[in-house]
Parts: sequence; C-alpha cells; structure tokens
Amino acid sequence: MCIGIFILLLILKPIVCVIVYDTSDDNAHGVRIAGNDQFIVYGMNLAMGFDINFAPFVPLTDCVYVNQSRDFYVYSLDVVFNNDNNTSDQLFTFVQISEQMSTQNVYFSIITVNKSLCINGTISTVSIRDTLILNGTHQEYMLLKVVPSQKYACVFADSFALMFDTVNNEIIELTDSYTFFSYPYPIIPHAIDVTDTYVIGVAYAISYVNPNIAIIITYICELQPFRSINYITMDSDEFSQTAALATTYNIANQMSIAVNNERQMAVFGFPLVNAVLLLNINTTSTNTSQWNINIMRTDYGPPNSGFGQSVAWIDDKTVAILLYSINSRSWSQSEVWTFAVDIPLQNPLSVFPNNQQIIDFEFSVTFFQMVLWSNNLYLLVIYNFVILVPSQAPGYQSIWYDYGDFYAYIFQSAPCPSGTYKNETGYGICTICPSQTKNPGNEPSIECSSCLSNSFCPLGSIDDVTLINYTSYIQTFAYPNSPDTNSYDDIIVQNVFTIGQSVRCLIIAPLFWTSLAIALCFIIWFIMTMGKVFNCQTIVRHRDNAKKILKNTDIVGEGERWIGGLSSFAIAVLFGFTFWFAADYHQLYPIETSGPMHASCDTTMRNANFDNALQLPLSNPDGSRWPIFDMLDAQPFTMSLDLINTGADCENITIQQNKPGVKYLTLSNLSCLIQPDDVTLTATFPLPVHQLEVQLNVSGIYFIGGIRLCLRGPGIINGSSTLQTLDTCTLLFTTNETLARTSTVSISLIKVINQTSPLQIGGTTIYSGRWAPTIGEISISDSLVYEQDGEYLRYISERTTFTVTISEQPFFLQNDQQPIIRTSELAFHTLLFCTLIIELFAMAFLLFKLIGKPLIHLFLRCRNKKTKDKHKQKNIHDTKKRQSSLVLSTIELRHLFRHYNQNQKKQRRQQKQKQKEEKDIVYSIPYISSDLPHRNDEIYWDRTKI
Repeated sequence: MCIGIFILLLILKPIVCVIVYDTSDDNAHGVRIAGNDQFIVYGMNLAMGFDINFAPFVPLTDCVYVNQSRDFYVYSLDVVFNNDNNTSDQLFTFVQISEQMSTQNVYFSIITVNKSLCINGTISTVSIRDTLILNGTHQEYMLLKVVPSQKYACVFADSFALMFDTVNNEIIELTDSYTFFSYPYPIIPHAIDVTDTYVIGVAYAISYVNPNIAIIITYICELQPFRSINYITMDSDEFSQTAALATTYNIANQMSIAVNNERQMAVFGFPLVNAVLLLNINTTSTNTSQWNINIMRTDYGPPNSGFGQSVAWIDDKTVAILLYSINSRSWSQSEVWTFAVDIPLQNPLSVFPNNQQIIDFEFSVTFFQMVLWSNNLYLLVIYNFVILVPSQAPGYQSIWYDYGDFYAYIFQSAPCPSGTYKNETGYGICTICPSQTKNPGNEPSIECSSCLSNSFCPLGSIDDVTLINYTSYIQTFAYPNSPDTNSYDDIIVQNVFTIGQSVRCLIIAPLFWTSLAIALCFIIWFIMTMGKVFNCQTIVRHRDNAKKILKNTDIVGEGERWIGGLSSFAIAVLFGFTFWFAADYHQLYPIETSGPMHASCDTTMRNANFDNALQLPLSNPDGSRWPIFDMLDAQPFTMSLDLINTGADCENITIQQNKPGVKYLTLSNLSCLIQPDDVTLTATFPLPVHQLEVQLNVSGIYFIGGIRLCLRGPGIINGSSTLQTLDTCTLLFTTNETLARTSTVSISLIKVINQTSPLQIGGTTIYSGRWAPTIGEISISDSLVYEQDGEYLRYISERTTFTVTISEQPFFLQNDQQPIIRTSELAFHTLLFCTLIIELFAMAFLLFKLIGKPLIHLFLRCRNKKTKDKHKQKNIHDTKKRQSSLVLSTIELRHLFRHYNQNQKKQRRQQKQKQKEEKDIVYSIPYISSDLPHRNDEIYWDRTKI
C-alpha cells in the first residue's frame, strides 16, 4: 500500500510542476499592446507572433507576423520611436519581455520590422535580437516600459528589476527584487509607468505583520542610478489580499498606474474595490533620497464596475479610466470614461463607446487594457483582438468601420454628424450644437452656425424650422355656460328696446329706426296742422284725404284718429324688427349648426340652455343612446408622430406594442415620410386597439428637437347618432432642449356625448359623440438628468424611445342642449310682444290725453290771461290820457248821454221783433238734426216732440 502511494507521488510530481501558459488570455501577466505616432503593435501569444499597423492609421493596413517554432510567451512590450529620418519610413522597432515556455528562461527582445517586406498583410521576416535575462525561473508578472527618451527600457518582475539599453542592446542594471527594494518579503509588481528620471509602480507586498496577507505598496525608483527610493503602503483592509492570490495572476488583482511629469501627479487604479487614487509625486529635491509619494484623493466608481481597470492621461487636466464591467449598453461590457482630474471623479466628461462611436459586433465585447498617446485610444479586447480609435482633427471624429482586419479594428475618420460640432483634436465625439445654432452635417464643423431668431432651433438642431405647420389643435371644447337670461320675453324686450354703442349696434337697433319713424310722423303732423292754422289752400286740399287714409291705418285708436294712423308707421317698424329677431333667434339652435346672430348687437346669443355632467355608462330604459357608444368603441384610430428637427431617416424608425407577458409586438403598416423641410420625419401607423402602450424607436445618434403627436379617426352617421371625426394634435417640446432619450406620454381617452333635444315638440333627440384625449404624465426632457449626472449621458444611448400609453376612463361626459324656446312658443310669444307694442303706443296716447293735453290747455289759458291783463292796463292808460287832454262841456256830455239812451231803446225793440219771428218759424219748419250720433233724416221734429 505504501509502495503504491509512493509510486503515485513520483508520477504526479512532474505533472504538478508543469507551468501552464494561457495563450488565449492576452491580459494575463503584463501589457502586450503599445503604440506611438509611427505604428502600433499587439503581441499575440495564441498565434506566436504579433500584429502591427503603420501610420497613418486606416482600416485594412495591418501586417501580421507568425512564428510557430518560436515558443516565447510574451508578457509585456513597448514601442520605440525611430528618430532616424532616413529609415523611419520603413523600419519600426519595439521591445518585449518574454519567457520561453519550454525552459522558463526570461528574454529581453528587440524586434525590428521592415515595412517594405509586408506583402498582403503578412510579413515573414523580421529582425529579432534576444538577450537572456534569467535562467529557468518562472515569473507571474513582468512589466516593461520604454522611457520617453527612447534610450532605455525598464522591466519589473516578481524576482528582478531590469534596466536595458535599447540603443546598444545591453543590460545596464539587473537586480533581484529583494535587493532592489530592500524588502525581505516578495513584491509582485502589477503596474508601472516611467519618465526620463523616475519610475512609479504599484505592487502587492507580503505583509511584515502577517505573511499570509499581501498589502498594496506604491513605490518610486530613480533611473540614474537605477534604484528604489521610497514607497508608501495602503493600510486599509480593502487594499489587502491573501498572499496566495496576490502572488499568482488573477484578473481581480488587476492594477494600473499612469504618471504625468508636468503635473507631478500619478493616477492609480484599483478595480477590485472600484477605486482610483490621485497621487502627488514630490521630486523637487536635489537629494533623490527625499523623493516621496503622497495620496491626494481617493475616488470610487460604480459598484462592481472594475473602475480603474486601466488608466491614462489625455492631457494635463484630463484622464481616461477604463471600467471593466458596465452592463447597461448592448455594444460593450466595458467603457472608457473621461474625467477632469482637478475635481472628484464622479460625472465623466465623455464615454467610449457611445452612440456616435459604436462597436458593431454580434456580441458584447470587454476591454482588458488601454493605452493612450497623442489622443489616440488603443484597446485590448476580449477574444484576442485590438481596437484603435485614432485622434481626429477638429470637425472630424473616429467612427466604426465595418470591415476590420482579423486582429485589429481601426476606426475611420468622418465629419461630425448633423446637429453636432468638434473644435478640438482627439479621439472623442462631436458635441451637440447649442440652442439657436445648427449644423446640417455632411461636412466638417468646428462650430455651429446661427439660426434665425424666429425659428424652432433647440439643442442639436439641423436647420431652421417654423412651427406654423406643426401646431397643436383640439376639437373638443366645453359647452358654453347657459345665458343669464333664459326667458324669451325678457330677451326680446332687451334687444328691441336697447341701443348699443357701436355703429353696427346702432344700425340694427329697432329703437333707433322707430325714433326716426316717429320723427317723420311728427313732421307730417306739423305740416298738416300749420296748413290748417294758416289756411294754406294747397295743404288743406289734401289734408282731408290724408286724414281719411290715416284713420284707416290707425291700429291704436281703432280708426278713430288720424294721428293714430301716423303712429302706426312707427309700430310697423317695430313689428318688422321683432319678426326679424324672432326668425333669426329661431335659427340659433343647435349651436353646432347655427351661425352668428345678425338681428342683435350680441352676436354670441344662442337659443340654447346647456348642462353637462360626468356619468357612468349605465343603460337607459329606451336604449336610444347606446348606438353612439358602440360607434365610439368601434372607431379605428391612427396615430401620427412628427419628429421635428432631426436627422433620423425612415430606416431608423420602428414601432412596437409593449404587451405584458411578451417582449414586444412589432406594428405593421408603418408609413414613413420626410417632410419638405427635410428635417421633419412623419411616422403614421394604425392602432390595433384603443387601450395599449405603443413605443417609437429611433436608433442611432440622432437628436430630436420636438415631437407632435396626432390621433385621428374617421366619422360616421347612423340615423340620429353621429360619430364625429377625430383629429387632434399636440406639440411636445422643451425650450432649448432635445427630446429625452426615453420619453413617456400618457393619453387618457374620455367619451364626450352631446345630447341635443328637438326644437319641435315630439321631435327626435340627436346624439353625437367624440373622443376627448387628455395628455398627462409627460416626461420628455432629460435636462435635469444631464445637469445632475453629466452630459455624457446624452451620447451613450443607442436609441431614442418615445412611449405613449393610451387608456380609457370608465366614465363619460354628457353635454345636454335644450332650446330656450321652441318653434310654436316662439311664434306665440312674438305675437304677444306685438300686442304689447300696440298697447304701449295706446298708453302713450292715453297719457298724452290725460296729462299732456290738460297741461297744454293750462299753459295756453295762462298765456291768454296775461295778454288780457296787458290790454286792460293799456286801455286804462289810454283813458287817463284822453281825460287829461279833453275837457268836455256839460252840454256835450248830456247830448251824448241822450243819444246813447235812444240807441239802447232802439236795439231792445229790434231784439223783441226778432225773437217773435224765430218762434213762428219753429212751429212751422221741421228740424233736422245732423249732430246727433244716430241720425235719421226721415224723422221730423215737431213742437210736441220738442
């Protein structure tokens, strides 16, 4: 038994000692991508070679070298800039640190590629100079960097530190780690960066206190001489790891660091805890032993995102940080975020990939490592290939190119898309045009041009748009309030006996024309009266005929007075206006078909009382209103969406119905049209049902300035029920903003039933119905989101969605309309009003007879009395004057008195004689009375009858 176990151990021992090199993981143990302005290189362990691309970086220009017989496992590499102007167009050099898989020997290699030997994307011969560094000692990590002067390369590994002369191909310094760091426990480097004077690195170091725990240290090394100077430790528990995990490769232990010599700062990324630390590097002292590192700030990224997987400086104020796992986007599991380094790293300035710079694979990719130089972005991607996003001049950006090389995908240059601009050099995106500016696209744009002052020009505008053709309108309005006066008698009195203030009201006022008629009658009366007084034969000759005619037209005194005939003309005027008003008022019902009121100063007058109420659709006994409900439920809807000021095309539009239990249902019969302004797209589609959730998808980078939602449906007439045509539109936009990337609108449908009672008693009640859409819960702007969480969110959505939820309320609005007065009642009350007019004139005559005429007589009597008194006083005055001037003699007075008495006696005799003669005539001649009211010419009056 013991012998068997011993033999088994002897067999398993060499198996356990065999080192397995994972050639499929090019992220393991080091960094195998590098680049400069001349070329980029990617070391491929799976293919036992490398892939190289030369400047200018354009798609389909790579060159691949493969050597299966060379069993070197590359850990890290870096490029060397060729300063030789004579050969720089053809020869390109890079260095690498690798381990021979068969022997575990470590080699430093200088590889030179002749571009002219690259034929059809393949190169078979390269110059390789290998230098043996270490014999048979396996390394978990080996990190290599070429100093900016391009003369030296630094290598830090598990068990040694190396400084190599790349020009002379010789080792300058090679020291074991224990001696180099003066640290008694293993130090496993995970990331380094270099300047011309020092090296900054981060590593796991076995703890003094507990050898089972590894802590993170950040160290600084001098290049000349090549030695370690100082280090700091991260004492927090979150920056520690078990020794077993720290000393072997694990992607969870990934670290990254990048140094900026101008700012004397370094950025350290530790994705295990999603942390990025900003380090201050103090190298100002001439005594290099006093150089040190301090932690300035620690920023944390989203949880479980691998924040800090790789870091790099873009310029002195901006850094790029790779997030290993962001699951919110379909095109990539990883992203590169750009931050302003002088403020906390919370809201990125931009993000790659984005909706302008997509990565169009059938699968979601993951980024392992990132390299930046001269604003070029170089990424190592899962599945062993690389992506290069070249820096572009202002007005241009790098966009995805569909046909990449087998190992390398290089973005190509393109002008900024419509509605955006770019005024700086870099690999980043074009930013959105500010409000009241525009960019039609199709050409480089370093700034956006100004829009017209009266145009609709929000953020991201493409061209000037006028909203005249895209206005909002509705069809359903509330019924007006019932009139304050709903009695026809009061209405007709008010309109007949009032005069408005405007010229129109004066012209159509019955009282105005009646006053003119009365004035004319007064003139005629005056002429006839003056003719009688002054005995004008011309007037007198026609006066009797006129009186006869006027008596026949007298409707006030029943033909007794000719003056009543004159007043009948004024009455006729009032009658005419009364009948005009009645006929016009009769046409003011119902309000749907009636026009303005012509016979009144109030043109809004209606012969209708209104009432409305919200009701539940309960059945009525006769079922007369159910047909209109059925017609409303069966009305087909068509939705139309106008996308205003957008560069989207019809191929970018899809419509779907979101339904519980299924992913979605694609709606067919979509009609898409580009409007004549070329910046408005109209999508029209039928709705399968009334209540649903429908979603418009606009894929791509396109911004939308505003959207107009229209809901339409045909009308139909069925007997006394009329389904009104539905045609309502609502314009939705936010001033100086784009439509939100995810917009939601809720539409609530309410049935509106108009019930119109008949104008004639016993007529048919008419029903009409229409849907009244009400929009609520609108979320169409992301301005607050961008303000709080960052403008980068504007550029990372792969599509814009506009979701409309349509629901129906269980109740309905019933509008009742009834006439104030029906036809028969109107005729009757109008005739009554006419008699009232006659009575008013009769009362006027009566009042004149009772009050006016006595007053006139009193006035004349007073005037005559004054005249008589005046004459009497005059006679007395004349008498006194004569008495004073005449002196009558006594004889003359007597003579006069006698003569007077004789005359008196003579007159008395004549009077008696005359009376005697008249008495004889009475008894002998029949008396004919013509003054009695009932005359009979055949009756003779005799004395006995008298």
